[in-house]
Amino acid sequence: MPSTTDLVSRRALLGLMAAGALVATTPLARADAASNATSLVKKISADVSAILGSGKSEAAALKDFQSMFRTHADVDFIARSVLGAPWRQASNGQKTAFTSAFEGYLSRKYGKQFNAYRGAKIEVTKTSDQGKKGVVVSSLFSTGKSAPIDVSWHVSDRSGKSLMINLYIEGVSMLSTERSEVQAILSKNRGDLDKLIADLNTRG
Repeated sequence: MPSTTDLVSRRALLGLMAAGALVATTPLARADAASNATSLVKKISADVSAILGSGKSEAAALKDFQSMFRTHADVDFIARSVLGAPWRQASNGQKTAFTSAFEGYLSRKYGKQFNAYRGAKIEVTKTSDQGKKGVVVSSLFSTGKSAPIDVSWHVSDRSGKSLMINLYIEGVSMLSTERSEVQAILSKNRGDLDKLIADLNTRG
């Protein structure tokens, strides 16, 4: 039979565990998540502005965009989400190859879109805490030549650090758009994942 001392120790341990779980969900912890997400977006925005203002060739700028994407985005999560069910049947080699091909394709595609806004100013306008789903940070791309573009960044710390998991341009979800695009390419290639990977390496 456990001694009184043992019971007290166990209760103390359980109390500490419960307190730790409570801290993880307190407003302070959520405030940290929102602050980290905002800091990430400001870093991304600064990097985008630096790339756009670098004067580099488009090819060189797109390489910089890919490096930035690899650093600040949860590439594995995005690739897995976009591919969907075929991911579960893919070999480890195919998963690695798809993730690499998709990263390059996405960086080229969105890098070219951002490249059209050289000299743009990026301003963070608001932050929306989505709880376990992460934090959405809204921003405006403004060139002074036309109406500002609404760009929102969905940030999550599920990987252990704050990383971008989705992007919304004028309300259009990158994940939804690319999921449809990738599924269409896969269908065109009759479900052949290797052909999909080869196809993505030529796109963007």
